[in-house]
Amino acid sequence: MKQNSKALYWVWLSLCFPPACERLIAILEETDPETFYHEKTAYPFLKPADLTAVQTISLERAELAVRRCEKAGGRIVTIEDEDYPESLLHIYCPPPVLYVRGDISCLRGRLAVAVVGTRRAYPYYSSTAGNISYQLAQSGAAVISGCAVGIDSYAHLGCMRGGGPTVGVLACGIDVDYPKDSHDLKESIVATGGALVTELEPGRRTPAGYFHARNRLIAGLADCVLLGQVPLRSGAMITANAAIDQGKDIFCIPPHSVYDSQCLGAAGYIRDGARVVFSAYDIVTAYTSQYPNSLRTDIVERQPYFIPEPLETGEIPPSGHKKAARRKGRPSAAAPEEPEKPAEQFHAASAPAYQLSGADDGTPRGRVLALLSDEPRSVDDLSAACGLPAGEILQMLTELELEGTVEAVPGQRFKLSS
Repeated sequence: MKQNSKALYWVWLSLCFPPACERLIAILEETDPETFYHEKTAYPFLKPADLTAVQTISLERAELAVRRCEKAGGRIVTIEDEDYPESLLHIYCPPPVLYVRGDISCLRGRLAVAVVGTRRAYPYYSSTAGNISYQLAQSGAAVISGCAVGIDSYAHLGCMRGGGPTVGVLACGIDVDYPKDSHDLKESIVATGGALVTELEPGRRTPAGYFHARNRLIAGLADCVLLGQVPLRSGAMITANAAIDQGKDIFCIPPHSVYDSQCLGAAGYIRDGARVVFSAYDIVTAYTSQYPNSLRTDIVERQPYFIPEPLETGEIPPSGHKKAARRKGRPSAAAPEEPEKPAEQFHAASAPAYQLSGADDGTPRGRVLALLSDEPRSVDDLSAACGLPAGEILQMLTELELEGTVEAVPGQRFKLSS
């Protein structure tokens, strides 16, 4: 067996207790896993159920977990190993064992941003989260999320298409496909230099109420948390609160509507001082002194917003209030400045796609693609042409944009990527 025997006792101990268990941490303050396995000391802080588990869970069960981990292409990292993420040592109930696929060291020495939000995100949030993640990757940062549908998937995909590593923190065993459609996403994360991480043994389904414990790991691995669409009651708020408890910063995508309860979970954080994000610029520039050797600020400095600045016209100064504030006295009679060229776009659409879309294959997606060309068309135009609701068309176009198949142009119009 490839895993050393010492790690086997760590796995055994973790199987005897539920995730994020303070009593397990208390044992480690008294002794080590191997000694506890042989002595099984009945410490006064242990519950009767703990003592029963310690007596009935065998070392063979731990061996099975190790073999299943290896079969899934993973490995076991214990809390005393050198490659155990240091940031997790400082969180509530650090997991004694991590099951890892891929390269967890991809987080070392670089900015790591957790991107979280609802699974049923509006296109505005999905696209923005994906594009910010793309920019973060282009700037040298990593993105962490939970491999779920919605905001999580867009964050992972945007980061990968920006050339950066991304880490998925799972709420199940490393060999369990949950959500059920997450298999391809997980494989892509590992194949592009990222990692999958979980504290649950192989084969373990998501325990009831576990997301609260899992989200402490997402926050723990990251330097900060970016909130996408957050309803007033949302699991993403658990991650944000864990990050605040850990002394980390919160960033928020601007709410889509102040009249929609599905958007206002971030409002309290903004009122309490969380920074609103208009592109990755607002995140990256906050960490340049902490990661001077790995962050490329020039990427986001050229694109502080997702749209290029309008060209100078009439008496309106370029860049709005910033340049106007620097002007003193009467305007010069000299020739006007050359208009600034729009900054290069760093949307996820400019990255190569993993899957190429085909022509009309009879599906709604194919019908939309067959209507697109190099000439931009509006969402309403496409909706009328193919008989699909505008909201469904926009969702589909956002997904195609993130794949790199289409490009968005001003006026909510889209065209095929060049």
